[in-house]
Amino acid sequence: MRILPVSVCLGALSLLLSAAPGYDAWAWLIWGRELWDGALSTAEGPAWKPLPVAATAALAPFGGAAPELWLVIARAGAIAAVLLAFRVGSTLAGGAAGLVAAFAVVLTGGFVRHAAVGDAEPLLVAFALAAVDRGLAGRHRQALAFAALAALLRPEVWPFLGLYGLWLAREQEVLRPALATLAVAIPVAWFLPEWLSSGELLRSTERARIPNPGQPATAEIPALETLSRSLTVLFVPAAALALLSRGPARALAAGGAAWIVLVAVMAQAGFSGEERYVLPGAAILAVGGAAALARTTASMRMVVPLVVVLLGVAAVPRVQEIAELGPRLAYQDRLVATLDDAIAQAGGRDAVLACGTPAVGRFRGTLLAYALDVPKHRVRADGRPGAVTFRSRLTEHASVSPPGPPPRGEPWDVLYSPGSSCTSDSTGAKRSPSRSTRARTSSEVKTSRSGSPASWHSRTSSQVTGVDTVGRSFARSE
Repeated sequence: MRILPVSVCLGALSLLLSAAPGYDAWAWLIWGRELWDGALSTAEGPAWKPLPVAATAALAPFGGAAPELWLVIARAGAIAAVLLAFRVGSTLAGGAAGLVAAFAVVLTGGFVRHAAVGDAEPLLVAFALAAVDRGLAGRHRQALAFAALAALLRPEVWPFLGLYGLWLAREQEVLRPALATLAVAIPVAWFLPEWLSSGELLRSTERARIPNPGQPATAEIPALETLSRSLTVLFVPAAALALLSRGPARALAAGGAAWIVLVAVMAQAGFSGEERYVLPGAAILAVGGAAALARTTASMRMVVPLVVVLLGVAAVPRVQEIAELGPRLAYQDRLVATLDDAIAQAGGRDAVLACGTPAVGRFRGTLLAYALDVPKHRVRADGRPGAVTFRSRLTEHASVSPPGPPPRGEPWDVLYSPGSSCTSDSTGAKRSPSRSTRARTSSEVKTSRSGSPASWHSRTSSQVTGVDTVGRSFARSE
């Protein structure tokens, strides 16, 4: 099977269902555009990730198509992860194991949701499983390349890559120059751009230690809270049977379990420890468990019907979760598609910026910054109003943010600060945040002058209440 072309084609077709990136993806698109223009600023936004920013920089010349192209890459990675799970499972214990492994990866908590909004974790699973696949085939140069790509997505990969690198340095001397190069290049890719663009070598590290309300890092014992929440991510039947795995499957399952423990330890050290960071380990653990499951049922054929029933029962809530994504993603499409209209009715990009600092609800700062073609720090996204305030709901049933008078339009309600000389006479925004979503949806947008900054401030809240799981995927901390 040609995994890459199949994955890319399916990833492109997925845009027909939804084409709205999430918070982190918008930040990477901003940074990629800035990097292409030679004016990178990472002073605000999520933690830096070298590979997504390099990819979005390569996509920057495509203009308004860049968000969709990133989603194609991210979703193709997720599809490739499922196909690679099948291949690795089949290699370890036959076709039945491959099917269960692919099934288990899809049903790992949050896998489909994070893939839908262009997050990095499903793509990381693909690189990790590609490294395992190539390693099992004895192609260690290729395995090392895939592991290095994974290390440019999340720092949790580093210990695993380091151990693999030490083993390779001993077993294959020819790879030592490549290993030495990676030992320098990977840290440079993570830290040098941050230092040059923000002036802070460890900005991302410090940023990652500021958890959103309700995340494991805020619990009394963060490590235990992370381990407890990992049960909501694991596809439990496959993960539980990983205890019975043997040989390479046992090593794979152990690696997945070690990943989860590492995330818990990092949470205890002050990092957020949220569920999506557990996702890669949970998916890899499930692939190892699938091999054990296949071997168990092969030797005990009488338990096959029972295993099928258990897998089906365990899958029900995950399938329901995936099914509920549709309308929620449709709302995010609508939010993205109508932002250009909101900017145009506020006078256009230049008029909005001339007014002063524009404001938007929390967790939508990167979306507005991308649409206005400005660095993230040029947009206020703390839940308070600005000179021109773009009010909306983070999810369809959440409260309007920033707070103020009842909204006159949906999904965007534009308010000017009292006494402002800004007008909405001119039209036309400079740049579209998302081309395909705008082609599919339209909505009414209202502009008005209402209320006072003091009254708006009195109604300001954290705006966390009402944010559902899809909202959290779109909503990384500002």
